[in-house]
Amino acid sequence: MVHKVNNDTDINKRSVDVIQRRKEREKNQRRKKILKAAEKVFAKRGFQGATIQEIALEAELSVGTIYNFFSGKDALYSVILISHLDEMREKVLQHITPIINVKERLKAMLFFQSELIEKNRNFFIIFFRDQSRLPWAPAKDLDKEVSMRYERFLNTLQDIFEEGIEKGIFKPLPPEDLAEAWGGLCHAFFFKWLTEKSKWPLKSKVMTIYEIFMNGVGK
Repeated sequence: MVHKVNNDTDINKRSVDVIQRRKEREKNQRRKKILKAAEKVFAKRGFQGATIQEIALEAELSVGTIYNFFSGKDALYSVILISHLDEMREKVLQHITPIINVKERLKAMLFFQSELIEKNRNFFIIFFRDQSRLPWAPAKDLDKEVSMRYERFLNTLQDIFEEGIEKGIFKPLPPEDLAEAWGGLCHAFFFKWLTEKSKWPLKSKVMTIYEIFMNGVGK
């Protein structure tokens, strides 16, 4: 009798665990669905033009459900921006760290960034277009978070240029200036591709960017 009671207790506990895991899985799936819908709406409407109602419609959920997960569109925007930046930095580092040759590492970084931008067009439209025009109060805090992540990106570039200078691959210029120059050149091409809804693949411009930076445009 005691054995049967223990078995029943174990079965009930396992059933509760299964239900809890399923609920957690469904909750995570719904959260991802909301973020994906919000990203699409932000890319289409901009931060100011986007509404929670339209995001709910895109996600095929009620407005109340959206607010169960996020306090408003500012919170949604922040999560989208920061989570994407962190995830992409991690992917870039994983991709380029094993590459020993400095020039090849720089080139691989650019190719991989181009692939990420092509695959995440909605996010990068948001990032390049809206980031400096946010009208809401938390914008200053978000700007600090974004700036901190951009500094990390520049630090990664600086490390590459410092190594290249030590090995005589690059001219002995300040590595932070080289990092800023490289980032500015890349961003110009990225922004053009995003805002013009270009049909050409962004990766097709990688070698143009690389050659301009490495060799200049003079004959």
